[in-house]
Amino acid sequence: MLHNMVKAPPWYGGQLGVPGSDTPLGFRLLPTSLVIYVDYDHSDAHDTSDGTDPVAPKSTVASAVAALQNEKDMIIVRSMTTENVVVLNSYPDNCAIIGAGPDRHTPEWTATDTALPCLTVNAEGWNISGFTFNSPASSAAILLNDTIPLAGDSAYKTTISDCIFDGLWGGLYGIQLAGAPHRVRILNCQFLEHRQGDTTAHAIFVSSTPNASPYECEIIGNVFWENENHIAGNGAIVGFNLTVFQGNIFHEGELIAATLQLDLRGGSLGNNIVTGNIFCGDYSNAGGFYAHAGDPGNWVGNSTEDILEAEVGDNGWTISPPA
Repeated sequence: MLHNMVKAPPWYGGQLGVPGSDTPLGFRLLPTSLVIYVDYDHSDAHDTSDGTDPVAPKSTVASAVAALQNEKDMIIVRSMTTENVVVLNSYPDNCAIIGAGPDRHTPEWTATDTALPCLTVNAEGWNISGFTFNSPASSAAILLNDTIPLAGDSAYKTTISDCIFDGLWGGLYGIQLAGAPHRVRILNCQFLEHRQGDTTAHAIFVSSTPNASPYECEIIGNVFWENENHIAGNGAIVGFNLTVFQGNIFHEGELIAATLQLDLRGGSLGNNIVTGNIFCGDYSNAGGFYAHAGDPGNWVGNSTEDILEAEVGDNGWTISPPA
């Protein structure tokens, strides 16, 4: 009598440390994807290694990024040295660089050349999470490029989450969006102490390029304090379109006063949604809050202590855009 054949799933050598496996390193959940480990402090760390074994990791993130082969490949970073890393548009899309240090403040990512970003992203769908970035003096901690069709660079659908961006009283930008990288998500991050002494430093900055403005982005659950400017575009030239700002905390600053807290004047469309945020200080243009002139969007439901403004209800909730 013939019985139906049952094909057992393939078993792969350990990478993700799944409990219950008969190997101490677990089994690989995604056999078509690659996981590369970086641990600069490990005694057996070498960039000549392929990095797929956590006990024989690579020593630099740049080497790991260059070794990625497919979409959804992943880099796990335990510790690292100073680096300027560029994700080229020829690299696979939808990959991840995940910090896995022993506490929230590690691994630290500092640029070797402070005139260049710590990390430049020119490919789509990348996920960066779990790092403390020390923002460079003359550049951004993370630069997201979108120059299509000029150079083919596109940081479309980048997600940056659970990171700390520390300006250390001399950093220029935490995150810089150059051009129009759509659907960027910036979630649960902290931005602090970006200062140049001339009000040019920004936690999040949109710079002018031949492309239009970032579109359909999400900036949710972040904390901004002690920055010369929190979120702004390049004046009224470029900014955010149809973007959600929700659940963020904006502090006006004690030691470093915020000139601009949330400046959405730029952008070709406006129509942003600003709700559920905590605004400190003066809820007005003078206090550093600006809506888009053409389509101010929705600014209802933010908490502010400035109940003397006509745009704020007696309960401290905003009822219209700042003026």
